[in-house]
Amino acid sequence: MALRLSLQRLIRAKLLLLAIVVTIVSVGFRPAAAQQQSVAFDTNRLYLVQFAPETTEAERIAIVTAMNAEIINWIAAANTAQVRLAPAADVAASQALAPYAHLLRYVEPDIVVTGQLATNDPALNDPDKGYGPTLIQAPRAWDLTAGEESTIVAILDTGLNPQHPEFAGRVVAGYDYINADDDPMDDHGHGTHVAGIAVAAMNNGQGSAGVCPRCRIMSVKVLDTGNRGTWGTVASGIYYAVDHGARVINLSLGASATSITLENAVDYAERHGVLIVAAAGNAASDRPYYPAAIPYVVAVGASDSSDALWPLSNTGDHIDVTAPGSRIYSTYHDLEQNSGYVYMTGTSMASPFVAGLAGLLFSQDRDRTAGEVNALIAENADDLGDRGKDALFGYGRVNAYRALVAGNGGIEPNPTPTPADPGDETPVTPTPELTPVPHQPESPLPPASKEPLEFNALYLPVITRS
Repeated sequence: MALRLSLQRLIRAKLLLLAIVVTIVSVGFRPAAAQQQSVAFDTNRLYLVQFAPETTEAERIAIVTAMNAEIINWIAAANTAQVRLAPAADVAASQALAPYAHLLRYVEPDIVVTGQLATNDPALNDPDKGYGPTLIQAPRAWDLTAGEESTIVAILDTGLNPQHPEFAGRVVAGYDYINADDDPMDDHGHGTHVAGIAVAAMNNGQGSAGVCPRCRIMSVKVLDTGNRGTWGTVASGIYYAVDHGARVINLSLGASATSITLENAVDYAERHGVLIVAAAGNAASDRPYYPAAIPYVVAVGASDSSDALWPLSNTGDHIDVTAPGSRIYSTYHDLEQNSGYVYMTGTSMASPFVAGLAGLLFSQDRDRTAGEVNALIAENADDLGDRGKDALFGYGRVNAYRALVAGNGGIEPNPTPTPADPGDETPVTPTPELTPVPHQPESPLPPASKEPLEFNALYLPVITRS
C-alpha cells in the first residue's frame, strides 16, 4: 500500500510539473514574512512544493528560480514551500525543472478554502439563542469539569478579537498566516464567532458560554477578510498549533478537493496526539469535503434546535457526529454591533461545539489520548436517524454530559451548582446567563444594526492550465 501511494504521489507530481508554466528569472529564497507581504489569493499562481529532505538551500533557490516564483511561506516541519508564480509564463516546467526532479517530492496547486457559512435568522431577540449548550447538556457536564487552563483549543479561522470580554485572560499567543505577523486580529467575524461557541467565558454576567469556558484559546489566522484562505495557510496553521501546545484544533473551513500538504499536516497532528475537528460543509451534498473527509479528522454535521438535520449540512459515510449549527448565538469581532454578539448558521458553528467538548475531555484527564477523546465523543452521542452510525448524523448529536460521565468511569456528579469562576461569590445556576438583545422598533425597513448575513459560498478548486 505504501509503495502504491508513493507511486501515485510521484505520478501526480510529474503531471503537475508538466502543467505549470514558468519562465527563468532570478528570485531570492525568502518567505513573505521577511518581506511583510500578504498572501494574494490568485489561485492560478499559488502552488505548494515539497522538497526532498536532502535538498540544500542553494538547490531550493535554484528550483524556485526555475519556476519564476517567490516563496511566500515556508512550512519548515513539512519541508514545503508555498510559492507564487510570476505573471509571465512561456517556458514549460518539464523543461525548466527537469534537472531538479530528484529533489522534488510533489508540486500541487494551493486550493482555495473558505469558512462554512449559510443564511442566518435575523431575529436578534429570539428567546432560544442559548439552545445549543443546553441541548448538548453542557451545563450539566460542567459539574464534572468546565475545562482547565492547561488545555488549549486552537481556532484556525479569520482570527480573533482578543479584546472581547468573553476571552479575557485566556488568549495565548497565535499567528497570522495571511498577513505574516503575530497579530491574528479578526477582520471578518467568522473566527470570533466560532471561538465563542467553543470557549466563551461562563459566569461573567454577559453573553452566552462556550462549551469549554475555562480552556485557553489560541487563534491562528488562516482565512482573510473575505473568509478565504488556501491549503498552504491552513497547513501552516496546523503545524503552528501543534508545535505551540494545542490539544484540539478546530477547522470551520474547507474545500471539495484535498491536498497532500494538508494531509501531511493532519498526519503531523495525529502523530503528536492533537485532535482535529472540522465542519462537514454546507452544500447538502454527500460528496467528500475536506478536511472533514480525512479519516483522522472528526467530521461534524449541523442539526437544529429540534434535533433535525440542518437542510444544507453535508452528509456521507465520513460524518462522525452532529452538533447544533442553526441560528447559533455567539461572540462577534465588532463590539459595537449588538455589544459583540450575533447569530450565525452553518456547519462552521457545529464544529466548535465538538472542539469545545474535546477540550472538556482533555481537561478531565490530561493523559487521555486523542483517540480516547474521539471514542468518548462518538460512543456517547445521542443516536439520531437510523440506529447506529448513519450517513446523516454519524453517531448522533453530541452529548457533553454523557461523554463526561463516561470519562468519569460512569460516575455522575453530585447535584451541586455549576462551578463559578474563582472569586465569584454570586450563586449560579446550570444555565449560562444571556444578555438580552435590545428590542428593534417596528419599521417597514430593515433595522440599521441588523446582524451580518451569512452566505453559503463554496469555493471549488481551480483547474490549472497547461
